[in-house]
Amino acid sequence: MNNQGWPDERCAACGLKAKLNMGARGNAPLYIRLRPCARCKEVRYCNRDCQRKDWAKHKKNCVLPGDQPPPPMDEDLRKAVMAQIARRGVYIMAHASDKNGTGKLGPDDKIHVHTIGFHEHGAPELFITNLPHRLLQRAGGFLSYTRNERPVDKPFADGETMAVNGLTFKAESLTGTSLQTANDRACVAVRAFYELKKSAPLVPFVSLTLEKEDELDPEILAKLEAKPADYENDPVRKAEALAAERLAAQVAAQDAFAANRDRLAAKAAGNPVEKRGKPVEDGDITGGARLALAEMG
Repeated sequence: MNNQGWPDERCAACGLKAKLNMGARGNAPLYIRLRPCARCKEVRYCNRDCQRKDWAKHKKNCVLPGDQPPPPMDEDLRKAVMAQIARRGVYIMAHASDKNGTGKLGPDDKIHVHTIGFHEHGAPELFITNLPHRLLQRAGGFLSYTRNERPVDKPFADGETMAVNGLTFKAESLTGTSLQTANDRACVAVRAFYELKKSAPLVPFVSLTLEKEDELDPEILAKLEAKPADYENDPVRKAEALAAERLAAQVAAQDAFAANRDRLAAKAAGNPVEKRGKPVEDGDITGGARLALAEMG
């Protein structure tokens, strides 16, 4: 689009371009706009017949302005989630922020972990907050065990405790602001995966708080933390790696843009420029976003 009209607009059904305004005079646009969808205003058509023909396809994505689902999940990450749900019934995702700017997490740095896969069965997703990073594999095993050994139609009751892999968690259903925050921010990947619009009901979550950590036999711990024999060739891991690379590139681009903006602002103000931390490395925790876990048993 430019101030002379809309020469690149095309009909969503037949592909016809916006028509040249042969009678344009003065400040009139050179092109005549196509008709927008009356509901979403996102697509345009050259006539009503084209709109009717395209409705069967368009209605899946036609939403009222402001009611769109979250930004779509990376396609490779979506493939990994689907494959892991098909294989083990649940996908486990961890989140953290790179507060120290090193790109690496220490053993006691806190992360948040949640599941994807309960919602399609009408059950609450599970959400672990403020988990020490060193317990990630053991907590993942806890969540996988819960999904496969506990009836999916019998969610945790408030105050219930359960111990797996030497970790004891206490359950509490999220409500009110906490539930809204989980849907909008901390666990928005669940809504993105299921493509839930803003008007769709909130996804229920059960928060699991670490109550007790028991030491495990070194051999058992080694087995829990060992990577599968086919780890390098696992299609789920490869899909996650591709998604992590793209996410890291996006984070790096955003950081570069922000750093350049800060430099220009500081230069204009005559102030020294503060250096930013390094971007996250090795697909670990990417700048406040996702670490996908394929190897949970």
